[in-house]
Amino acid sequence: MATEPGGQKSIDIYSYLSLLFRRKWEIILGMIPFLTAGVLYCLFATKIYSTSTTIVVVPQRVPEAYVRSTVTGDIDERIRGIWQEVTSRTSLERIIEQFDLYSEARDNLPMETVVEVMRNRIKIDSPSAARTNAFILSYEGKDPVVVTRVVNALANMFIEENLQLRETQARGTAEFLSEELEKVYIELKRREEALKQYKMEHMGELPEQRDSNLAMLQRLQEEVETLQENIRSAEDRKLLLQRQIAEERSNLRLASELAGPGEGTAPQAPTTLEGLRERLKSLKVRYTDTHPDVVGVKNLIAKLEKEQDIQNLESDNAETVEDMETVTLPDAGSPVNPVIVGLQYQVKGLEFDIRSSREACDKIRKQIVVYQKRIENTPRREQELLDLTRDYENLRTSYENLLNRKIEAEQSAALERRQKGEQFRVIDPARIPQTYFKPDVKKILAMALVLAAGTGLGLALGREYLGNVFYDPGEVKKAFNISVLACVPLLLTDVENRKRRLNTLFLSALAMAGYAVITVLLFILWSKGPGALEGLF
Repeated sequence: MATEPGGQKSIDIYSYLSLLFRRKWEIILGMIPFLTAGVLYCLFATKIYSTSTTIVVVPQRVPEAYVRSTVTGDIDERIRGIWQEVTSRTSLERIIEQFDLYSEARDNLPMETVVEVMRNRIKIDSPSAARTNAFILSYEGKDPVVVTRVVNALANMFIEENLQLRETQARGTAEFLSEELEKVYIELKRREEALKQYKMEHMGELPEQRDSNLAMLQRLQEEVETLQENIRSAEDRKLLLQRQIAEERSNLRLASELAGPGEGTAPQAPTTLEGLRERLKSLKVRYTDTHPDVVGVKNLIAKLEKEQDIQNLESDNAETVEDMETVTLPDAGSPVNPVIVGLQYQVKGLEFDIRSSREACDKIRKQIVVYQKRIENTPRREQELLDLTRDYENLRTSYENLLNRKIEAEQSAALERRQKGEQFRVIDPARIPQTYFKPDVKKILAMALVLAAGTGLGLALGREYLGNVFYDPGEVKKAFNISVLACVPLLLTDVENRKRRLNTLFLSALAMAGYAVITVLLFILWSKGPGALEGLF
């Protein structure tokens, strides 16, 4: 190895070339096993064919603005779920029996192992394009026709499983919502009945009746005030009439005292309507129509006639009229004036009006108490009704939401049943492969060549560095720290030269035989392809 100026060692190509020349047989013979093994592997390896189909996810045909699907979730998750169904033991056993796959393996291995082998040969991948709504389903096997049929069968299973899964999910959602809706409906009817019963029990005290109760209370109070005013007015009139009666009696006694004894006692006043009419006739003989006595009797007759008419029209006032007609008059011995009798009848009428007004006032006061109690109970009823109504409204809102969802779920179930929802569709069906997928001859031979070259070089280097032979004087000086005075070439005897030639001849023949075998195997591989010797042994 030469040394360059500056102390750096340069690469001595001659030493490496001499090493390769010295160890040429190790390299040549060391490559033969790996090259032979690589070519034989390709010849005995079974041809594996692979084909694939592309399945795309087609959105539902009816716009979601009209019918919203209840089958939600990520497409990738749904694909993984369907993948588990398709690659289950039951599904794969059905496909294996349908296409008579792995017949030899089924005779020697348990079914679980065969199913696992087939599951490992089925692959699902996303396409290289940017579409996320598509996936590729592939399968590999020995027979290209059978592989194509299996891939198409798997694709059909994917499509059927997707339809069945979506329909089952939509139908299950609709059934669940129907059951929940029935429960909420029963509870809603119970709450409605309770609310109705509560309103019937507390009719008149409900919040919506507060204004009418207040208006009625105000009207009753006004009626009471009016009746009280009428009572006060009647009492004032009664008091005035009583004073007039007292004055008339006083005047009558005074007139009796002033009259002489020849005049005798004043005649008794008649107590009936016929008597008063006779009295009027007798007075008209002596007096004019404007005389006070005549006017008083006329007024009294008119009063009695009016009361008689009232008695004939209203039977309810018979007792009152009878009391008026049989009113207690002064004793027969006392002086009687028709004016006093008329005033007494008016007093009786006022007393009757006062008594009726007070009875009506008492009835109205009782009604006022009832309405006041209703108004006082209204806040409590309002709170109780608010609690009942709040639960009822929440329940009704839940019922309406569930009803809308149930209708949407039924529409979604009909959509899936008619296959108008989201579906899987094959856009690139599987075709029969024309070339094998495995083994990859070029890759295998390239790997065999690399391994063979590495083995030969490794063997050469190993023998070179493990041997105790020096081929460079510098190495001797470096190893033993002595100076080399001269180099003597290797001198062999005739026997040693003949032995070396025989050895070289043997190695050459061995190398030629090995590479000839490799050449023949490569020719068979090139002409018949991989798997040409399959089943030979």
